[in-house]
Amino acid sequence: MGKRIAAVGIAAALGVGGLAVAAVNPLGIAGAQDDTTATTAPADAAGGREGPLQRALDGLVADGTLTQDQADAVLDATKGEAQEARTQRQQRRQENRAEVLQAAADAIGSTPDEVKAGVEAGTSIAAQAEAAGVDRQVVDDAITTLLAGRIDAAQADGRLTDEQAAKAKEHLDQVVDRILDADGQGGAGGTGRLRQRLRDRLGD
Repeated sequence: MGKRIAAVGIAAALGVGGLAVAAVNPLGIAGAQDDTTATTAPADAAGGREGPLQRALDGLVADGTLTQDQADAVLDATKGEAQEARTQRQQRRQENRAEVLQAAADAIGSTPDEVKAGVEAGTSIAAQAEAAGVDRQVVDDAITTLLAGRIDAAQADGRLTDEQAAKAKEHLDQVVDRILDADGQGGAGGTGRLRQRLRDRLGD
């Protein structure tokens, strides 16, 4: 449990979605904790008629604090804000993943699209570097520098405490290793699904 919580914190700090959660689940990119907790919770809260927000609004309508029209307006506004927040998070994740791909590509002497295609096809970033005659450590350093910079930025603007930033950096080597070694290969019966997850996460 402690490792999972730490991974969620790292994911938030690094801003690489499922790639960061690879510290716990190296190839389970589609199962990123920040994806599920950050995107589905607001939707649940603002969603169906039996959600907590809806129940609270129903109570306010029942006791005369709000009219039904007012309650509906609040619910609609909340849904709109939740959708906007989800869209913004998705955009940030795409941008952050693009930065990771760019850092890897620059180190290898390739392009982000080529790196992404290689991973989707089952060739890890580390293997792509080796094929290009580039030492793994060169790519490791490039991605580590990028992610460490994100931690520092999150610490500087108050999104992470000093302690959280230190813990995130403690796990950074593990995160980068999983990023480098992820090759889209899964266990029995899971390879095809996993490759599709990689495509979904890296963006088409």
